[in-house]
Amino acid sequence: MKKSVRIAFLSVLFPLCVYGQQDSIPELPADSITPADSVPPATIGREARIAEAEMRIDTTKKINYWTVTRLTGEIIPASPDTFLTDYFNRTNPEGAGLAVAYPGNLGLPMESRLFFERGDRSNFMFSDNLRPYSINPETNFFINTKIPITDLSYQSAGSRQNKEERLKALLSLNFGRKLNAGFSLDYLYARGFYQSQSAKQMNWTGFASYVADRHQAHLFLSSTSRTNAENGGLTDDLFITHPELNSRKYATKDMPTNFTNTWNSQKVLQAYLNYRYNLGFEKDTGREDENGEKIRRFVPVSSIIYTFDYEKRSRNFYSTDSAGLNAFYNNAFHLNELQRQELPADSTSYHSMRNTAGLSLREGFSEWAKFDLTAYISYEARKFNLTDTVLPNAMNREFSGFEDTQNSTYIGGELAKRSGKILRYSAEGNLGLTGYNLGDFNVSGEIETRIPLLKDTASVRAFGYIKNLKPTFYENRYHSRYFRWENDFSKVRKVYIGGQITVPQTKTQIGIGVENIENYIYFDETGYPRQFGGNIRVFAASLTQNIRLGALHWDNQAAYQYSSDSEILPLPKLCVYSNLYLHFVYAKVLTVQMGLNAHYFTKYYSPVYEPATQQFRLQKELQVGDYPLVNGYLNCHLKQTRFFVEYYNLGSMMFKPPSYFSMPHYPVNPPVLKLGVAINFIN
Repeated sequence: MKKSVRIAFLSVLFPLCVYGQQDSIPELPADSITPADSVPPATIGREARIAEAEMRIDTTKKINYWTVTRLTGEIIPASPDTFLTDYFNRTNPEGAGLAVAYPGNLGLPMESRLFFERGDRSNFMFSDNLRPYSINPETNFFINTKIPITDLSYQSAGSRQNKEERLKALLSLNFGRKLNAGFSLDYLYARGFYQSQSAKQMNWTGFASYVADRHQAHLFLSSTSRTNAENGGLTDDLFITHPELNSRKYATKDMPTNFTNTWNSQKVLQAYLNYRYNLGFEKDTGREDENGEKIRRFVPVSSIIYTFDYEKRSRNFYSTDSAGLNAFYNNAFHLNELQRQELPADSTSYHSMRNTAGLSLREGFSEWAKFDLTAYISYEARKFNLTDTVLPNAMNREFSGFEDTQNSTYIGGELAKRSGKILRYSAEGNLGLTGYNLGDFNVSGEIETRIPLLKDTASVRAFGYIKNLKPTFYENRYHSRYFRWENDFSKVRKVYIGGQITVPQTKTQIGIGVENIENYIYFDETGYPRQFGGNIRVFAASLTQNIRLGALHWDNQAAYQYSSDSEILPLPKLCVYSNLYLHFVYAKVLTVQMGLNAHYFTKYYSPVYEPATQQFRLQKELQVGDYPLVNGYLNCHLKQTRFFVEYYNLGSMMFKPPSYFSMPHYPVNPPVLKLGVAINFIN
């Protein structure tokens, strides 16, 4: 009977559809296929369109947001999160993507269940699984505003013992038309619903931009400190699935975990500066100002580019529960003979300094200049530090730290046409000339066109890449209390091709992609990195389909995936997000969204989080999935304020036995009431 009820619920709530590799968005607005960098209306004049296509900033707007490409500082228009619907979902860890695996609490590491959303491993792999909580120069919003901006958001859930809170603040203002400066704060503190599962993060970011005819500069400074408590998961999943089998009723904080009093901490410091000097000429626009003088406009022809990019990252793994950790891990390495019983205290650090110089030919300065053409050379120096360790029976037990340096020189280029109503494209690539990354290359491209369809315009995109990448330092070498490896992995080769169709009229988005990976590097069941010498193919098909009938909305997203080797690269066959709600305006001022949403993925042997390395490793012990995470909510918008009330994990009261596990032994939070509010003070 219970199985029948579950099947009936899923058949009603989830359509047979597939979702693309995009963040969860509530709807496709009518102008969703018209990027912010589209050519302004013809009434502005051709020269004005040329200049604004160069800066990618619409000066008629009160506020402009954009990001920059990290190497060359190219301006890419962007939009902040101002969607009226689904604000509550974007504050949850599940809002980071269609389907994510994480240890169960806000602020902890996570990995997407969609392979094409994971990206390549960075030079500091410990930060990779915290990307949704991180900010860097290419994800930071730069702003140009005619009025000061202040944005505040706050969310809260749980009681005093397990409360999770997050406060975000943004302040930005212009000093004249060209210069802007801003500051943002992101403070997260989640005590955790299970023991030794807290998360604390503090991020300070300062940014500034100067955009003029000849001079263009972007500055980004950021400092992040984060600490995550670790518990290794529950000792027995029956505490969640069958609590009646226990001799007494356990509160979540009382459920036994594999270890306690153990933490991972990270510190990140980033400094970024990009400067462009534009060469060009002034041209008569054919118009006159109010004094009868001719209006002339600067037309950029080329740019000289310089970028400075610095990162310092460190990570520490420490504990006062050596007994619990030694029982959990099979092997412990030691610093010396007298320190066999010492407490775990692993540390490693990474420094990177990159300088890039380039030249760019600008799009649109004449009839034949239909694209941007950029060439650059980049030099990067890296330094790594490790705490060295030895085997318990090693002859030499003297402690010694380990340090390694890498130097790499790249050349690269980009060809892009970012304006135009019919055809847009971009192609970029780089090649390692000298140093550690000699012979590495990364070539990617994208093309988009628009076709008339159903009295509207559909967007058709094709994209792909070819990569030949040397393994990172930490994939080849790592020394710590519980893991030590020295590898000499071969280069990883990837070939990907995909496409996407967006039809605003029917609120439909269809995607498809396939990738072939040679020499894939993964973390096996023991937690050690391994390399598969053969080829693995991954296929994904995707669809977003939103349906509306008056005030009733049904938004659906899903992804189908296939891995040619599920032993090494396990993926859930189907991931779905469905949202059924009423959406209406009350008293002409209050926008109301109320309903139920659900996240679902099919059963599979999900990788599990490894605290000692902060990576996700394989496991064949237990399957998770085939259980919907259902939430009920009320989401509202009133003038400059968004607020919500959400009852998280409502489905655990409907489906028995409750199996709300994100990964084996890591349940998500139990049913809890969540609150949130976001206010922008824009006059």
